[in-house]
Amino acid sequence: GGAREVFDGMAERDCVLWNVMMDGYVKGGDVASAVGLFGAMRASRCDPNFATLACFLSVCATEADLLSGLQLHTLAVKYGLEPEVAVANTLVSMYAKCQCLDDAWRLFDLMPRDDLVTWNGMISGCVQNGLVDDALRLFCDMQKSGLQPDSVTLASLLPALTDLNGFKQGKEIHGYIVRNCVHLDVFLVSALVDIYFKCRDVRMAQNVFDATKTIDVVIGSTMISGYVLNGMSEAAVKMFRYLLEVGIKPNAVMVASTLPACACMAAMKLGQELHGYVLKNAYEGRCYVESALMDMYAKCGRLDLSHYIFSKMSAKDEVTWNSMISSFAQNGEPEEALELFRQMSMEGVKYSNVTISSILSACAGLPAIYYGKEIHGIIIKGPIRADVFAESALIDMYGKCGNLELAFRVFEFMPEKNEVTWNSIISAYGAHGLVEESVSLLCRMQEEGFNADHVTFLALISACAHAGQVQEGLRLFKCMTEEYQIAPRVEHLACMVDLYSRAGKLDKAMQFIADMPFKPDAGIWGALLHACRVHRDVELAEIASQELFKLDPHNSGYYVLMSNINAVAGRWDGVSKMRRLMKDKKVQKIPGYSWVDVNNTSHLFVAADNSHPDSEDIYMSLKSLLLELKHEGYVPRPDICYTTQPDNTTQVMAI
Repeated sequence: GGAREVFDGMAERDCVLWNVMMDGYVKGGDVASAVGLFGAMRASRCDPNFATLACFLSVCATEADLLSGLQLHTLAVKYGLEPEVAVANTLVSMYAKCQCLDDAWRLFDLMPRDDLVTWNGMISGCVQNGLVDDALRLFCDMQKSGLQPDSVTLASLLPALTDLNGFKQGKEIHGYIVRNCVHLDVFLVSALVDIYFKCRDVRMAQNVFDATKTIDVVIGSTMISGYVLNGMSEAAVKMFRYLLEVGIKPNAVMVASTLPACACMAAMKLGQELHGYVLKNAYEGRCYVESALMDMYAKCGRLDLSHYIFSKMSAKDEVTWNSMISSFAQNGEPEEALELFRQMSMEGVKYSNVTISSILSACAGLPAIYYGKEIHGIIIKGPIRADVFAESALIDMYGKCGNLELAFRVFEFMPEKNEVTWNSIISAYGAHGLVEESVSLLCRMQEEGFNADHVTFLALISACAHAGQVQEGLRLFKCMTEEYQIAPRVEHLACMVDLYSRAGKLDKAMQFIADMPFKPDAGIWGALLHACRVHRDVELAEIASQELFKLDPHNSGYYVLMSNINAVAGRWDGVSKMRRLMKDKKVQKIPGYSWVDVNNTSHLFVAADNSHPDSEDIYMSLKSLLLELKHEGYVPRPDICYTTQPDNTTQVMAI
């Protein structure tokens, strides 16, 4: 305020004074006041110089404001300032950040090549536009011209080197930095840490961080993001706490980097503390912070809070919409995901293949093939061409909705396929117990040059379990571990237990569990418990249930299943015991539900449901069917029970 008063009180103001005031506003983040001063400067007939234009062109570059940049370029030509190095460099940067790289190249070709800033601007522009080869070529040409790269050059180039070949080049650049004693500023340290994390060399990233004398919020945020990227959520949270201990105040980026770690660990208490910090520091208006908060709450099981944040956001981008749709689809709320997709379309938000994949997952979860067909129509007629992942999601949707013919047709007409595509079609056939067709697809997959992975074999072994083909399942498991050298995961082991259990080989299933290299989880014991119910093995059911009550004590499905096993065996004391356990542990039995699609509408039902508008007619029809069955000689079997599964869907099981 004082500087402005002094400035306004001056009778004569030259270009230097105008530039000082405008630069002060820009550095203080008050661009609007700087633009107002620029207008006043022009009105006072004071001509801008190279510093004036360089200042405002840098603002245009930061905000990707191409229109204002073009107007400033016109002024530069008018006043003969285009050849000035500072103006030319900021013009190159502005065009590159506005994705007008052809214009940046034209300027670069007209400029003298003796300024390091010029080279840095062009290298950075190529990296930002994904032209890695051009950036590397410029890097080599710069050295051939006699200029040596500085920390800015290397920090600009390193983010482009994230694949396997890039990792080798990144290490070479690190070697160059060490040999030539290049100054390691915070941005160069951050770039080195980032490339090592992205290339999965966590140890080297930690070594670079440990050797850094000055740690700031930029390096700290990079470390947190790197740990999250490599699935090391606990290390990310530990780093966040360490940074607080050394006196670093978290900024919006650091908070947004830490929230995914809270999501992965389901650490909602820490997530809520960070939410409080966001509100206290007025970070909530930033889209990336709110998206991270939404994701954290959704993964901690609080979809209501996630959707509340989403609904209060003033500006939503495509990533935000995709995140909310995906959260609904993955948390068993497919109807809400579909409704959100319709809302997104009505608001004119452009959708991408990520959106398509998420919404198809929701259709598969209902299952609602008619909505899936609508999305298929959008893919065919819509403005975007479906990528291989969206088409794989389409195969998965048709498979889960029971239409293998359409799933296979989509697969056959795909112009390009990858491992995900092959796994989707094999899983579709496997889920229907079509072992022979699934194995045939595996052979065809190999013939076409694709390698089977752990997902492929999980689908194949699962198919064998559903079809009761124990020997084939065992052969495929050995093929996976011995021929393909794929280490079995807990899902494969659960599938093998299920394979033996469904076939009545409970002793082999139990022996398989005993021989496991790691502790069995709830999925493994759950498969055994279901089999015990089918094959009436009460003693083994007791063992499995005790393990399940330790691993997942609040899952009502296991208590109900054990109660049913006891009831069929006539062990009413066991039934009473299960009821007492549920009461003592405050386990609530969530009503199971079934659904049926009629005339493109999903109808949901719970036991003894009277909420459906046609419930009276439905019960009359059911009564009529039961009378017909009785007339035909049907005798009810007491060992047929309707049980609620852990996912709260209804399953009819015959003992």
